Amino acid sequence: MKLQFWGVRGYVPTPGAAYLGYGGNTCCVVIYGAHDELLVLDSGTGFCRFGDELMQREFGEGRGELTLLISHTYWDHLLGLPFPGLVHTPGNKLKIYGPDSTRGSLRMVYDGILSPVYSPVYGLAHMAATHSFEPISTHPLQVGGLKVRAMPLSQHKHSPIWAYRIEEHGRTVVYMTDVRYSDAQIWRKAVHFAEGATVLIHSAPYTRAEEVEDYGHSRVEDAIEVAQEAHVEQLLLYHHAPTRTDAQLDALVAHYRAELVAMGSLLRLEAAREGPIIEV
Repeated sequence: MKLQFWGVRGYVPTPGAAYLGYGGNTCCVVIYGAHDELLVLDSGTGFCRFGDELMQREFGEGRGELTLLISHTYWDHLLGLPFPGLVHTPGNKLKIYGPDSTRGSLRMVYDGILSPVYSPVYGLAHMAATHSFEPISTHPLQVGGLKVRAMPLSQHKHSPIWAYRIEEHGRTVVYMTDVRYSDAQIWRKAVHFAEGATVLIHSAPYTRAEEVEDYGHSRVEDAIEVAQEAHVEQLLLYHHAPTRTDAQLDALVAHYRAELVAMGSLLRLEAAREGPIIEV
């Protein structure tokens, strides 16, 4: 199993020279299975770039298949889906799983944001690729050799937040984003779900020292403490604040690595970066 980040920012895309090192697209992570399975976690603007890459392969000929898992229905996790050429190429197949919001199904949410008032792509019906929407559940999902488990982690206003655990050949990637540890129950659920993971991808746009409005996100310290309590091997900080430059991310990682070393922790800490393929 391998993973690759195509979008690592939260909230809005972040262009500019100061952000090129880690990348400025919004949320999109790709899991590559041992038998060429494609599993995509969230479809922020990073999905557009990933889609361009796929069009150089079988997707450009209408022979591609992928599975997309949506964590929740905020724009920075959704808006990349309708624009890549792969979704407008007949013959390609997309299976899309995700939570319904309190205002309607995931399909209805997508159709709403693809209204001609907002978008040049007029609804899902104009996507030529074969696509299906399925509500996510806690029942295990098999994508080729990849075993997927899902768990509702928390609720932020009208959007339930789901976490995903992907396993293959004894290696595990856990994806937790946009979670706010507002009570002990959510904390216990997160630790249990991440237990023993090879890699934990965890949103961490801010630190506890930074005073920000509660948008439903955890802090860097929360992510580290969950990873340690769950005996995770490697933590990848994710959903970077759009104001956080490459230099600031470097300094942040160095600071918390030093703290981990001082306490004798074996946890490996990195900030998620667009581009490199990571062996799990």
